[in-house]
Amino acid sequence: MDNNTQNKIENKIDSARDGITKINRDVRADAHSTIDRVADKVPPTTDRLAQSAHNGVDKVADTVNSVNQKWDGTVERLSAGTKQLSENAKVWAESGRTQVRSHPALSVLIAAAAGYGISKLLSSRK
Repeated sequence: MDNNTQNKIENKIDSARDGITKINRDVRADAHSTIDRVADKVPPTTDRLAQSAHNGVDKVADTVNSVNQKWDGTVERLSAGTKQLSENAKVWAESGRTQVRSHPALSVLIAAAAGYGISKLLSSRK
């Protein structure tokens, strides 16, 4: 995977994470506002219920933040693994090129044998 594609993927992941964080903030604020409006319209005995509702909203929002942080860690590990695989593929490709340059006749012979073997495998599947 080239750097441009990897950057696009990382940008999309960052954008999604930022969107989730914004939605979480907006939902949290809206929920608190609604609870306050309802509490203002009912007797004072509902203060305890309103506080419980606020605590519940805060717990949900904290859980979303926790999941978001875990997601970030997972994305970072996957990104690092992808970069490592990309680097390994480059090293292996260059190693193969070096071998072909060092032994061109043997490389052609091996390629021909592999092609013959593959053709025999595919032709027997009629």
